[in-house]
Amino acid sequence: MTRPRFSIVVPTRNRPDTLRSALTTCIDQNYDDYEILVCDNSEGGETEQVVRDAASPRIRYLAPTQPLAMSANWERGVAEARGEYVTVLGDDDGLMPYALAELDALITKHDAQAVVWQRGIYTWPTIGVSGEADLLRIPLARTVVEMNGPEQVRKAVRFEAGTDTLPMIYTSVVHRDLIERHRQLAGRMFLNVYPDVYSAFGLGYLADRYIWTSVPMNIAGLSRASNGVATLMHTSNNAVATDFERLNAAFGYVRHPKVPDKMILGPVHVVDCFLHAKDALFPDDDSLVLDRKAFTLQCLAAIFDVEPSQRQRARLIVRESLADDRSLLEWFDAEAPDFPPGQVFSFQPPQLGFDGSMLSLRTTPYGVEDIAGAVTLATQLLGFASGEISYNVASWEQMHAAVANALKTVEVAQRAEAEARAEALERLSQIDVHREQLEQFEIERTSAAATVARLQHLLGEAQHAASLRYVPKRLLAKLMGRGAKGKLPQ
Repeated sequence: MTRPRFSIVVPTRNRPDTLRSALTTCIDQNYDDYEILVCDNSEGGETEQVVRDAASPRIRYLAPTQPLAMSANWERGVAEARGEYVTVLGDDDGLMPYALAELDALITKHDAQAVVWQRGIYTWPTIGVSGEADLLRIPLARTVVEMNGPEQVRKAVRFEAGTDTLPMIYTSVVHRDLIERHRQLAGRMFLNVYPDVYSAFGLGYLADRYIWTSVPMNIAGLSRASNGVATLMHTSNNAVATDFERLNAAFGYVRHPKVPDKMILGPVHVVDCFLHAKDALFPDDDSLVLDRKAFTLQCLAAIFDVEPSQRQRARLIVRESLADDRSLLEWFDAEAPDFPPGQVFSFQPPQLGFDGSMLSLRTTPYGVEDIAGAVTLATQLLGFASGEISYNVASWEQMHAAVANALKTVEVAQRAEAEARAEALERLSQIDVHREQLEQFEIERTSAAATVARLQHLLGEAQHAASLRYVPKRLLAKLMGRGAKGKLPQ
């Protein structure tokens, strides 16, 4: 059987209402060489019926067996994928209609093992978090950048770059050889409770070189049943979070012991994924390490609880993650600050409109009710319906970064010029000193030469006079043409 260029893996659990819209965007592509793999982890037959209703020959359906943890279901789906390149699409997400055609063109042009993109965001009307519904955020820049995996991993664990700049399989297409290499080294693809973010570190470390583009190839949807919404945005227990935690425990997906057992703290999921990847793939790489003190400070700053006893409980949870390091415990007890309450994560920008990178707007006036509608609106706003994209428009942040880099380059060059000028002046001054010394040496040499000449003259005269002393006076007088009575030198 001929291998398709792309596999779109769609893991799903009990969300037939959002899956129907997500599949619509997968089918509506201006590209032919791909498959859609629906990996059903639901209870009941509604999901299968949604697949039948889609009536697309591109869809392969994996029926549910037993309820699986999210990472286990992703593992099953990716393992079954036949495509040369693989991506995972959430069952409340949407694929842009130009995505596969553009990704194929980028892969061909850059010979890339992975292509990563900046995703758009859509919050469904059903998200269930106050103030978060009906928001669309899409990046407007059009750039392509070549990146180095280990270097981006280093930046991500220092929180100098987002994990979405790494080849996270949720916002990337990844060559199957890279996935297979990870399996050979770690035994499986997804090692913890966050399969999307984990893949960013796992695949990022193995991918020496990949391509990142600011053009959104998908829109990430956030709905009522999203695990991310349930575990990272809700501050109280809920059915989705409880189901998520129960299945993770059943399948052995646990937090790393060096991170606090409080999932909602902002930096926890990033560092948990990094540490799992480090243990499995690069335990001895000292260039990729976690600054645990800095991480602890970030966790403390992320505590949103206001009531004193709850804040103290959260601080103790953070402290427990340092139990293996006595020096860190002593530092924590003596110096760990008590920051003002942090903010629960929100997708809301400070204000709607264009911020130099992202366009944010409310979708209600446009009649958008699901991810398919959000994808259609985003495509119209971007003007990419033709699929012909010129990657030559930088974002405000990128332009400012470029200007800052240029100014830094000028500053470095000016500093180098000043240092070279100072060094040249120093050398010139040394040359002047040497010239003066040479001139003095020349004077002294000339004087010495004159003295030597004078001494040689005196020596010659002395030798001449001395030699005359031994000549007979009579002969000397004759030789000198003088008379016998001439005087001889005494």
